[in-house]
Amino acid sequence: MSVQAVAEHPVSRCVAEVAASLAAVRDVDAAYLPAAAHRDALVELTRLAGQLEELRMGVIDAAGGPGGLAQDDGARTSAAWLASRTLTGYGAARRAELLASAVSQRWGRVGEALADGRMRVEQAHVIVKALDDLPTDEVDADVLDRAEAHLVALAETYEPRKLELLASRILEVVAPEHYDELERQALERAQRRAHNATRLTIHPRGDGASDVKARVPDAVASRLRTLLEAWTSPRHAASSGDISGRDPATGARLTQERLMGLAFCSLLESVDPARLPVHGGASTQIVITIDLEALRSGLGHGTLATSGDRETPVSVGEVRRLACHAGIVPAVLGSRSEVLDLGRSSRLFSPAQRRAALVGRHTCAGQGCTIPATWCEAHHRRNPWSRGGTTDLDDLEFLCRWHHQRAHDPTYTTERLANGDVRFARRT
Repeated sequence: MSVQAVAEHPVSRCVAEVAASLAAVRDVDAAYLPAAAHRDALVELTRLAGQLEELRMGVIDAAGGPGGLAQDDGARTSAAWLASRTLTGYGAARRAELLASAVSQRWGRVGEALADGRMRVEQAHVIVKALDDLPTDEVDADVLDRAEAHLVALAETYEPRKLELLASRILEVVAPEHYDELERQALERAQRRAHNATRLTIHPRGDGASDVKARVPDAVASRLRTLLEAWTSPRHAASSGDISGRDPATGARLTQERLMGLAFCSLLESVDPARLPVHGGASTQIVITIDLEALRSGLGHGTLATSGDRETPVSVGEVRRLACHAGIVPAVLGSRSEVLDLGRSSRLFSPAQRRAALVGRHTCAGQGCTIPATWCEAHHRRNPWSRGGTTDLDDLEFLCRWHHQRAHDPTYTTERLANGDVRFARRT
C-alpha cells in the first residue's frame, strides 16, 4: 500500500485532524471560557474521549489479528507492542486490548454505544465484565442479547458504581423464571473460585512489625469485619467518650484503619487455645522466654518463639500483659538460664473464674471505659503473676486491651477508686 493511500484512510485522516485541532488549542487558557461554554466543553470532551478510545480499541484489536502489526513486528500481542512503544505500561494496554476484543467479538452493542458517545469506557468495562460472568452455557442466546441491550440502556442513566450493582442482578430482570437457579449456580461457582484463591502471607518488615496480606472469601471477610468492629465499638466510643480509641502517647483519636489493626491483635489473643488443633504434641500455645531479673526490674526484654528458628523480641511490659492470657506460657530463666517456672494454663484465670467475675462487673475497670467486660482481658489486680501473684478470683480484674497496656506501662500510675474503677495517669 502506498504512503498516499495510507494517508487517505479515514482513520489516518481522523488522527491527523485530531492532532491538528489539539495543536491549535495547545496554548489557549481554558480559564477564559464563558461559564456556559465551559460546561458544554467539559461534557463534550468527556463524550469525545470515549469515542476516541473506542476508535483506538478498534485499531488495537486489528493490530493483534492475523497479519496485524503485532505479528509483523514479532510482538506476542498488540498490548505488548503498544506498551513497549508508548511507555504506558502493559497493564493499561492489556486492559484496553481485552475490552477491544470483547466489544468486537461478543458484545457489539457495547461497542456501538461507545462509538456513538452514549457510553463511557469505565461503564463499558463494568458491562462487559457482568456479561462475561453470566453462565453462557446455561443461558439462551436470546437472554444474553436482552441482558446486553438492557445494560447498554442503563448506561445512559447510571454511573459505573451504580451500574455495577444493577448489572450484578441483570438476570433477575431479563430472565426472572430462571434467576433463582442460575443465581445459586453462580454463587457456588464464586465460592469455589474464592476458596481456590484463598491466601495469606506474613512478611516481617524488620522494624518490629510485619505485613499480613490475605485473600479470603467474602463471607469470611464479612465475619472478620464483624468481629473486629466488636472491639473497635465506634458507637460506644462516640456516645460515651471512651478513650480506648485514642493514641496512648498523644490522646489523639485513632483512625479506623488503626483501630481495626489493634482489634485484629486483640482477636488473636482472645482465641481459646483449648479449642485449637494439637500442634507439636500439645494444644497450641505460645512460649515467651525471659530472665527472672528482667521480669522483676522491668529492664531488658523477652523473646517470643515463632515458627522455625525465629524469635521475636518483646518488652517486659508486654510479657507481663501477655502472661495474663491462657495459652501464653512464660518460661522464666534464672541466672544460669535454667527454667525456674514454666507457667501452665491452670495457673491462669479460667473460663469459670471469668464467668463468676462477670456477675459483679460488666465493663472494663478503667475509669469511664464502656468496653464490655466480655471483650476484656483478665488482669491480676493486686500482684501480677510475674511478681509472684496468685490467680485467685478476688484478684481478677477486667481491663480492655488499651487499659491493660496502661496497667503494665511504667510511664503510668494506677489509682483504684472506691467504686472499683481504675484511674490511670501519666507520670510527670
